[in-house]
Formats: sequence, C-alpha cells, structure tokens
Amino acid sequence: RRRIILVGDHRQLPHILEPDVERQLEHAVSETTRDALKRSLFERLFNQLQKREAQDRIKRTVTLDVQYRMHPELGEFVSRTFYEFHSASEKFRSGPGTELLLHNLPEFTHAGVERVAAWKRIPLGDGAETGGRSKSRRAEARWIAATVQRLTAARSDLSIGVISFYAAQIDVLHEEFERKGLCERDDDGRLRLRAEYREQKDSRGERRDRLRVGTVDAFQGKEFDVVFLSVTRANDYPTTDELALRRKYGHLMLENRLCVAMSRQQRLLVVVGDDAMLSPEAAQAAVRGLCAFRAMCEGNHGMVL
Repeated sequence: RRRIILVGDHRQLPHILEPDVERQLEHAVSETTRDALKRSLFERLFNQLQKREAQDRIKRTVTLDVQYRMHPELGEFVSRTFYEFHSASEKFRSGPGTELLLHNLPEFTHAGVERVAAWKRIPLGDGAETGGRSKSRRAEARWIAATVQRLTAARSDLSIGVISFYAAQIDVLHEEFERKGLCERDDDGRLRLRAEYREQKDSRGERRDRLRVGTVDAFQGKEFDVVFLSVTRANDYPTTDELALRRKYGHLMLENRLCVAMSRQQRLLVVVGDDAMLSPEAAQAAVRGLCAFRAMCEGNHGMVL
C-alpha cells in the first residue's frame, strides 16, 4: 500500500566525497570498500532491485526510453556509449522534433552537411598539461576562447557551455576569455563572465545561461545548444598498468563524469584536445567514451579540425 519512488540516473554523477577523506580512504580501507564508496546508493539499490526482478518477475525498475534534448545522432551516441553498453534495457531512442536541432554554424559544416560532432586537435607539441592535482592546458583554452568569441559575436541566440574536469583549467579558460573580452574582474579581482554573456531568453521567453564555463560537477541537469569539452590531459606517460593509466588519464577515466560532460549539448559537441592520447590500446577501455566520440568524428555526422 505504500511506495517509495527513487528518481535518478546512476550513469551520471554520484555523491561527492571530500578530497581529503577520499585520499585517506585510498590507504585505509580495502579495494572492495573503495569501489563500493564510489557507487551511489541509488546505483546499488537500482542493481539490487533488478536482481530481485530477475528472480520473481515483479517489475521494480523503469528506465526512460526516449530523449528530447539532443540531435538524434548525438542521442544515439550517448545511448550506445554510456547506457546500452552496460545493459540493453537502458537503451533510448530520440523523440520527434530532435532532428530539427540544427546549429547553422558554417565553420562546423562540411560538404553542405551540418556536423554535430567535432574534434579539434591540439597536439602535444602545442604544449603539455601542467599542474599538480589539478591540471591545465593553455593551448586548448586559447583556441576555445577565440572560437567562443566568434560564435557569440555571430549568433547571440545560441547558448554555449564550456566544460573541463579540472578547476585549474577553468581558471586558465577565464584568463583567455578575459583576453577576448568575454570576462571581466569583479570588485575582489576575481574573473567572471561579462553581464551581456551571462543570460539570454530562449524561444519561450524564459531566462537561461547564454554562456557558462565550469567543471563537469556544475553542469549536471543543464543543457546548451553548443558544448566545448576541454580534454586538458596531454602527456606522453606510459600505460603499463592501472596506476600508470590513472597517472596518464586522471579524471577522464571517471565514466559517470564523462557521461555528464558529453550529454549536455543539444546541437553540437566539440571536444578539444590531443587525440594522440587515445592511441594506446589501453585507451579503448580506460577512456572508452572519448575513443567512441573520436571515431564518430570520422563519420558522416562528424569532423576533425
């Protein structure tokens, strides 16, 4: 007679642990416990209820099977890469009208066809990642700032999101945005977007972000016409074992966060980074989502810049 209904997405951001606590747990508990702490309560309950369904055939879980946020090609990519890969029951299709989510941007059009997926190559020779726990890469930030400046000048109707996994890269992006006149200093000397770039009205007259720059944690639940994802990691570290992979790819190996970062766009997703990072065979498992997107960019709906 009584029901508890949980609504969420276990393929996206889980709970957040304080960094100091997380570092202590790395050495103080078993690997099994560490893995359990990385999984949300929602995910554990979802999986447990599915196991009970398999035993007694009583339906306890429902997954939505239609998306209306993205262009169908982008929706298919997200469904295939982050959901169907884990379970065929989590696959979703694109609803009517999503084929009309076009961006009409000439620089992301090739052979008369709008491309919904693009990879901008910023090779290691243009500058490696820098920093300690939080990484940054100015070469990527510089290109993104110049491109966003052009797009905002040409199309005030488009909303744009710029995402990185690293707070240090967000700082560098803000610096490059200041050079392009998109950011300014507040009274405390901190960089922020200029007022004219912060908000806009959508087709229904409702206010929304015109431009947002931030880490992936600030983007869950949001959507933008165009999204730029700054890979940031660019190095020549080996991929000999799990520890080496974590050193090479860092936060890029967190599939839940990658799922959020690559599913905020409606019309166009542009990934900016060194695609040579995807060359090692181990990358296919370590950063599977990025490898799949890079392959998509070689197809009929993508482009490599």
